[in-house]
Amino acid sequence: MKMNWVVVKRICIVSIVCIMVYGAWHGYAFHRNSDALWNIVSRQCVPHQQQQHSPTPCQQVNLSQGYALLKDKAGIAQYLLIPTAQVSGIESDKLLDPTTPNYFSLAWSLIPRVSQRLEKPIPNTLLSLAINSKWGRSQNQLHIHLSCLRGDIRQRLAEKQSTLTEQWQRISLLNHPYWVRTLTLEQLNARSLFQRVFTELPDIDPSSGREGIAVTMLADGRLVVLVLRTDWVKGILGSAEELQDHQCDAV
Repeated sequence: MKMNWVVVKRICIVSIVCIMVYGAWHGYAFHRNSDALWNIVSRQCVPHQQQQHSPTPCQQVNLSQGYALLKDKAGIAQYLLIPTAQVSGIESDKLLDPTTPNYFSLAWSLIPRVSQRLEKPIPNTLLSLAINSKWGRSQNQLHIHLSCLRGDIRQRLAEKQSTLTEQWQRISLLNHPYWVRTLTLEQLNARSLFQRVFTELPDIDPSSGREGIAVTMLADGRLVVLVLRTDWVKGILGSAEELQDHQCDAV
């Protein structure tokens, strides 16, 4: 029996409304204390570093390079790199300014902190960086997650390694479509990854905040960049952090 077109249309409308309601609820539920990170950095870490030469409760504050490093309460070895300047998130136009610090490069230089926290050497293929989209985050201060990579994601990337190049391509991870390309460490250090993503990927509006970005290393030493776009219809919130394992089970 064929379903009446009017019924199908009504189902679609109801589905879209439900998605919009969920999005509104998600934004309210997860952004009620959205200034927590900024308050910690601006009211505690930076003043303590300036006045007492101790960045507590942060682990590190580098004023000349414009970042603070904070151990996240979630996970056994997860850290957050947070700008000492107020930057809302991936949608901020400050990330397009060439004078803005290269936050991903700085974060990768600090990735050994995860191994130090675990008190054992961890291969870079099991370490990762991630920033979530505007819709997949809880804080309105830019922060990059430094943490372990999920073991199944490492395996999937190992299987795809021979086909990954500096040309963007789409692959499926956790049933979500990711844009992926490789990168050398020199390329990461030479140019802001935000600017690279915004200029190289098609149909991107930097101000929309739709993208989440992750970085890890392949077994051959190349870095790999993974970009996930928010898709409300498919229930994808652009949370690239989903590729990480904050309990570090794989190690």
